[in-house]
Amino acid sequence: MQEQKPSTLTVIRYQLSRPSVMNWSYPIMVSSVMTAMIFAVRCLCTFTGFPIPATSVIGNAALNILVTLLALVLPAALLSNGLSDRIVGRFTGAGSLILAFCSGIPLMLITTATYNLSAWVILRFGTKMPFPFLFTDYATSSAAGEVLSVMSDTVLPAAGASLFFFGLMWSRFRSKERFAGYAIIAFAYMMFSLDAVSALGLLITGWWCCFLRTKTDNIAGPFVCLVAARLSQYLFTGTLGKVDILSIQTYSDIDSVFFYSSLPAAFMGLVLLSFFMKTLNSFYDSFTDEEEDSRYDNSIPAFDKGINLTIIVSGAIFFTLWILMLKGVHL
Repeated sequence: MQEQKPSTLTVIRYQLSRPSVMNWSYPIMVSSVMTAMIFAVRCLCTFTGFPIPATSVIGNAALNILVTLLALVLPAALLSNGLSDRIVGRFTGAGSLILAFCSGIPLMLITTATYNLSAWVILRFGTKMPFPFLFTDYATSSAAGEVLSVMSDTVLPAAGASLFFFGLMWSRFRSKERFAGYAIIAFAYMMFSLDAVSALGLLITGWWCCFLRTKTDNIAGPFVCLVAARLSQYLFTGTLGKVDILSIQTYSDIDSVFFYSSLPAAFMGLVLLSFFMKTLNSFYDSFTDEEEDSRYDNSIPAFDKGINLTIIVSGAIFFTLWILMLKGVHL
């Protein structure tokens, strides 16, 4: 008697259901759905004339907190099995975390340079400047406003990203799949941002934070690096700044000073990151346990188990959100 094949609906339902052992693709789908919901809320606030503008300091802070909690922290908490998933990692010493923190400075040099160059390229070969999903167009000079800005757009998102991308997702790749894991996590990190001008810098940031997560064996490594990258901008005020995309309309509006400062900054950042990479590799070799890594690798699905319908759904959602963002639907 011929065995009856499952229906298409049954296959789809199985593909989109929560796996018994979490893979790397399912969390991306959950986060993409939550991000789409918040994007819809952002557009609704704009269309209905909500009293607090989404681009105000308070409105932007509220949306950042909402995105962090619903699209990053909540999925990481619900989809993990706790400490057994190695999401948080282990404490490997203050030295590696200090190095991770200091590496935020050269990372900032590189991302600022790529931001300025990307802004010029977009205006030179595009039609208009695409504004990111979350941004503020209200300048604040008060200390309280600056603290709120740093906490809402840097500290909290850095904590959420470290927990989700460099915690949950990182833990779903085996030690021999690190290269593929770095590429996928960095790309997902960039897509989640919905920021065209920062896209290249976010890819570099995602890759470096994956490296830090591996070499420090702790999500605190990426977290302190992201915070340091933001705080180090204050050290270079007046020397290396970001192009203000709110005040420019054509590529000729970008002062040549940004080019003269960005190119040397990118070169210096790459040199310094290579130093941190070499030093962190030495730290990692001193505490790594190959037997423990091998046991953990056997407890998680292989890479190909994550290649399923959830990737198509996630890609479709993020592709749609990027198209809407580039068209300025949220403005």
